[in-house]
Amino acid sequence: MAPHRVRRTDGTNRGATLAELLTCLAVLAILAAAAWPSWQRLLARQQVELAADRLAGSLALARATAVARREDVVLSPLPDSLALDRGWRLSLASARASADGPAGDAFAVVQTHGACLRIGLRSTAPGSHALRMTAVGYSRSEQGGFLAATFTVSCRGEQRLLKLGAHGRVRMCTPGRDADCDGPLQAGAP
Repeated sequence: MAPHRVRRTDGTNRGATLAELLTCLAVLAILAAAAWPSWQRLLARQQVELAADRLAGSLALARATAVARREDVVLSPLPDSLALDRGWRLSLASARASADGPAGDAFAVVQTHGACLRIGLRSTAPGSHALRMTAVGYSRSEQGGFLAATFTVSCRGEQRLLKLGAHGRVRMCTPGRDADCDGPLQAGAP
């Protein structure tokens, strides 16, 4: 027995008209245009938080490795870069021939992929793009002096700071959101 189909005879249509579809598309386009800046800020915030977390993890790994192996560890930009924007590497100071030696001497390499991502280093040793963790866990500049530094990770107005004290401890904060984040860089700050 074949299924019985009911035909509507009251003259109403079940579909939408072209005008209704175009109105729906226009409303969706307006909503998408209104949401786009928020979406861009969200993506930028996620890139900044990811890069800051990876940098904090690398600093903690550098300190732990230096203490465990009783050997200095160097955090420096990737060999083909002068800044940390594209990534960084961790290497043992004894195995490191020079600042742009081969990547094979690095025990950890981190690459960042955000087009707008900027990582700045402001330190008590101006002009330095690398830092050294000593065998007792203290941070030092490449010239050998105690180093307190602030890493600024930013993208499209979003920003996160990593404050590295001379004793090798890292503190993360967000300017404008965390009350103690905007303080000056101090040489002995934890």
